Amino acid sequence: MAEPLKNIFSRPLLEGFAHTVHAAWKPFDQKDFLHRVFDAGWEQRELKQRMRHIAVSLRAALPATYPAALEVVVKTTEKLLAERGESMAFDHCFLPDFVEVFGTEDPDRSVPALAIITRWCSAEFAIRPFLLQYPERMYPQMLAWSAHDSEMVRRLASEGFRPRLPWGMGIPALKRDPSPILPVLEKLKTDPSETVRRSVANNLNDISKDHPALALDMARRW
Repeated sequence: MAEPLKNIFSRPLLEGFAHTVHAAWKPFDQKDFLHRVFDAGWEQRELKQRMRHIAVSLRAALPATYPAALEVVVKTTEKLLAERGESMAFDHCFLPDFVEVFGTEDPDRSVPALAIITRWCSAEFAIRPFLLQYPERMYPQMLAWSAHDSEMVRRLASEGFRPRLPWGMGIPALKRDPSPILPVLEKLKTDPSETVRRSVANNLNDISKDHPALALDMARRW
């Protein structure tokens, strides 16, 4: 029988993560964090519940203010990137979730932080509430990210901008009118990274569900 996916959040993984946080911020109490995570209800939680529980447990173990707490999260992510390089580390998805849960009211700090975090663990789900709440800010930001040096940030520009991202928060405005997405797809359709090009294809497929003629026209032109 296959191991449940929720078990990717293992004790060794989170012990290693706690050690990295402590290296980034010395007051971090590793034992307290692990005690909060592996509480009496841990075994009963499913995948997304565990992800959210880890994010909440991390918040409780960090500085009281969100800006100070986010700074620790960013420094921790930067240490992981320095040690291991860019990744699609799904087992650290509680990092972008941390920003989604606690940072939507502070986009000035949260949005740049997600551009760093997505290089370690994709932030396509965490970016969705920002697209909903701040479209005037975020639509130009997605286009700017499409020219980023990091392929993971460029991927976020497309994947996070999908009108129908599976398991992601819906963006009704983009289903009705996908025109803000189109310059991003044009920019990335010949990206050197296959993971970025695949995201462009997925995004175009999403658009085809609501605007088939538009998607076919773009595909023919490409």
